[in-house]
Amino acid sequence: MPHALVVGIDQYAAKRIPSLKCAVNDAEEVSQQLKSAGFEVVTLTNQAATRRDIHWELEVGLNERVRDPDDPVLIYWSGHGMSDLRESADSDRGWSTFLLPHDADIDQPLASAFPVQQVWALLHRIKTRRLLVMLDTCFSGAFAGDSRGFAIGARGGAVDATDDFLRMEGHGRVVVSACGPNEVARENESRGHGHFTSAVLSVLERDHADRRASVTALMSEIRDVVRRETRDSQTPSLHVAAQGSDWSIPLPAPAPYQPPMPSWAFVGTSGGVGKTTLAMMTAELLAESGNNVLYLDADIAQHGGTSEWCQRAKVDIGSVRTFADHVAAFSKEPTRTQQRHLNDRLLDVTPEYLKRFDCGRILLLPAARTSDKLFVFNLVAEIKDRRSNAVCRQILDAAFDRGVRQGASCVVIDCGAQFDPLVVNAITAAHHPFVVAAARAGAKDSRETILSNCTQTVEDFNRMRVETVVNRVPSREALVRHWGDPGYGKSFHWLPFDRKLFQDWEEGRPNFELGYDDLSHAWHEILVASDRNGCDGRHRDFLPSEWDRFSKWSLWLVNNPGWAEVTREALSRTIRRSYIGAAVYLAMLATGLTSMLMHILAENPSADSSFLPQWLAITMVAISGLGLLGNFVGRMLWRRRRRVVDEVAEHAVSVDALKRWFSVPLTEGPWWKVWQSSRRAAIHWLHKQVVAARAGQLPPSQAYEVSA
Repeated sequence: MPHALVVGIDQYAAKRIPSLKCAVNDAEEVSQQLKSAGFEVVTLTNQAATRRDIHWELEVGLNERVRDPDDPVLIYWSGHGMSDLRESADSDRGWSTFLLPHDADIDQPLASAFPVQQVWALLHRIKTRRLLVMLDTCFSGAFAGDSRGFAIGARGGAVDATDDFLRMEGHGRVVVSACGPNEVARENESRGHGHFTSAVLSVLERDHADRRASVTALMSEIRDVVRRETRDSQTPSLHVAAQGSDWSIPLPAPAPYQPPMPSWAFVGTSGGVGKTTLAMMTAELLAESGNNVLYLDADIAQHGGTSEWCQRAKVDIGSVRTFADHVAAFSKEPTRTQQRHLNDRLLDVTPEYLKRFDCGRILLLPAARTSDKLFVFNLVAEIKDRRSNAVCRQILDAAFDRGVRQGASCVVIDCGAQFDPLVVNAITAAHHPFVVAAARAGAKDSRETILSNCTQTVEDFNRMRVETVVNRVPSREALVRHWGDPGYGKSFHWLPFDRKLFQDWEEGRPNFELGYDDLSHAWHEILVASDRNGCDGRHRDFLPSEWDRFSKWSLWLVNNPGWAEVTREALSRTIRRSYIGAAVYLAMLATGLTSMLMHILAENPSADSSFLPQWLAITMVAISGLGLLGNFVGRMLWRRRRRVVDEVAEHAVSVDALKRWFSVPLTEGPWWKVWQSSRRAAIHWLHKQVVAARAGQLPPSQAYEVSA
């Protein structure tokens, strides 16, 4: 059985030893991964990682647990190391370089810390021929230049080919350190780990066919990852015992990969199904709610989203690093633009209406440059042939990191319509994956091909998480003809094809974004259903709330402050006219009742003095009674509508104020139960008024023709 001792120290008892931020997190994550791989792990962090406890585990604890000399033993240490830099220091680095436990005293390092020679002796006593030591000595504070001449970090725990530190001989003994003897091992606070430990975790989590890996190959891979991630500013050192053969250790099953922020991913069954349109609409809805959205255009072959966003925002890619450049960093295909000439700035393509009302931003990571067509063609071919899941996830991680660094809180991934490992990993990793299809022959089979590819490529892929959206459906008959009766359950949706609204949206026609339309309304409901079904509503706050789908009304109402006053005055005139109508009906009722009363009081028919025939009086009473009732109900309805308009005008001072008013639950209306029951109807009436008013502001356009 494999055994491990994991040590992580952030806080030291001596105040003069600076604290770290990631060491304990490093130790806990490594410990969890080792437990998942079948290791028996002892973890010591902060106050538990005293010199006495660590010494006991190295000399006694591990030897008691190791039953077989071929049992793998892994020792991991994340914390401070210290070197004595004074000229009078012992020339033997083994007695002037230390690993610091929690209760270390830098004035008495030989008595309170672990000199290299002592660690070397303790490790040699462990009853195993298969020992792996990993040292991540982080340097959040430096004492170089201190009067005592000690340096904490820069040389503590470093190993290289010319250093005698922990040069253990024996069968299968391997030592890897976070950096060279004169370098700094840095922490990556955005990930919560040291660069070295982050590389360890990423390598351990990669896909391995038999869940085992050669120790020297694994450590060499970790070293390469650290050098690449730190751009050679941190060069881990590797020492392998001269005696004995290589050996392997068990690895944990790879954890489900997901982006570091809420994500929506879209893949199309073919070109022209509206995949990019829905992805862009999703980005706008997320930005309307105040989120900064990373729009990752991973469709490097077509890059339709990049073209559309750049055309709308009137921006150029310039020297921005594209997603194709991210892929090329892991490829043999040479780029036309050298990497050092590129920058990581994302393109701000936020529509003007969102900027004007201080909503969130949309940050575009473009797919590729139009000048790189041949390069992209070769790159896509190489991705299909050689790309592994692990490399694809590294590429995606690099793209996500750019968004996180520039303030993105969620990501929309626009994938290609063809199968490749990048598409599969983006779809399977996203919190909300969508397959966008069309209501035409072959679309259903294409959807099944995508899901089958995901199942074959990614282990434990749950195809039920993927939402299917049949887009641009010209008629229900076309949907049924190509997809059958749409009874697929919660994960199946379809969108009608509104030609004029779709053309208005695609062309960015004036004031379209400031109106409320059936297309974005229907898509919003699908996004809400996807979040409810797939994530139990975990990302509900990122989307417009139930009534916040009227946020586009809010924008329009704020932008047209006079509309509410004009509408209120029209309702007031209608109410005043209703009083005149009520007076007329009341007069008719009085006349009819009077005539009927005179007819009843007459002693004989010849003495009947009523001025109306009896049948006419009865008809007049019935008609006037119904008219009065209708007049009362209508006046009450108009008053409620005027009350709605009054509240809209009152809250139209800002978008946030309007959104708060629209989001009041129906059970918490301000006018007790009478208002609760009419609030929904009143808001739907307001919807129709705003749509009509907005339609009058749009310029005329030709019909948008499309073949079914």
